[in-house]
Amino acid sequence: MQEQDPASSASFRVLIINPNTSTQMTEALKPIIQGLNYTDIHFDYFTAPKQSITLPDGQVIEPVPSINSGDDSVQSAQHCRPFVDPLMPKYDAFLVACYSAHPLVGMLRSTIKALENKARQSDSGTLHVFADGQAIIPSKGKKYVTGIFEASVTTSMMLISSFDLLADWSHHKIQSQDTFGIVTTGAVWKQELTKAVGAMINGPDESEEKKMKSDVGDAMSPAPSPQAPVSVPRFAGVETTGLTAVELHETPPQEVRRRMIEATEKLLKGTAHPVRAVCLGCAGMAGMEEAVRAGCIKAYGKTEGENVHIVDGVVAGVGLLVNACKARV
Repeated sequence: MQEQDPASSASFRVLIINPNTSTQMTEALKPIIQGLNYTDIHFDYFTAPKQSITLPDGQVIEPVPSINSGDDSVQSAQHCRPFVDPLMPKYDAFLVACYSAHPLVGMLRSTIKALENKARQSDSGTLHVFADGQAIIPSKGKKYVTGIFEASVTTSMMLISSFDLLADWSHHKIQSQDTFGIVTTGAVWKQELTKAVGAMINGPDESEEKKMKSDVGDAMSPAPSPQAPVSVPRFAGVETTGLTAVELHETPPQEVRRRMIEATEKLLKGTAHPVRAVCLGCAGMAGMEEAVRAGCIKAYGKTEGENVHIVDGVVAGVGLLVNACKARV
């Protein structure tokens, strides 16, 4: 883990978690977060170690250099949790910087619940925790965790949602038809992120969950049929650049920019209702807003294109966590 010098004036401590092993990607996040000018917040950065871990059942989990699929996100969550859990008493909030339905968010939330319950039961209200033989001074109060995917969807819904009155003076209210979409890396993320948005906004698919449970242990179960498209009226969909998260930083900048513009233009032109927010669907896209803006202008023209909100999940996530810490919701 790479730590800044402790800031004595910091009100809260936030850990930014990169669940892959790319230190280059972690370094790219730092100027983005520093530019937010949260002078009263202390940020530390965690990059997944390159050593494998062994689960209690004996399964060996290797580190993930680049998270390029839903399976990779599961593997990276299993790999990172044993390293992050011992650090949790030290921080007030945690941001999982991987743009996916990343299970580490839920895992850390479970750990937070256990820590808070144990703290309430102790006489002092604090925990005496040790990591790598070093005593950790626990932070007090509530703790918060989110992922950059969850933060970007939440922020986008805030930006596009509004009620208005019909023009017929009938006092009937109507919700805006504006939508949001995602520009991301490889094609494998189209279905993965579409399904994740549906689950987040509509709630879990109970019928699918029951089917999965009924299939457990049945090796002769037939292969599942292709899933029907997820219906989320406010979601314009996902378009991809065809580059992995690592390739975003290894490919010539002009080629990355061209692909970002094309994906954005395709997203905006492919839906019946206006797209008013575009999410950067990869932590590695942090700082690439200019290319997305160029795609918006190419699709909608200068005036309307400049009105589209571009949502960086890292920026959105930090903002949500800082606000939660200060409000103590």
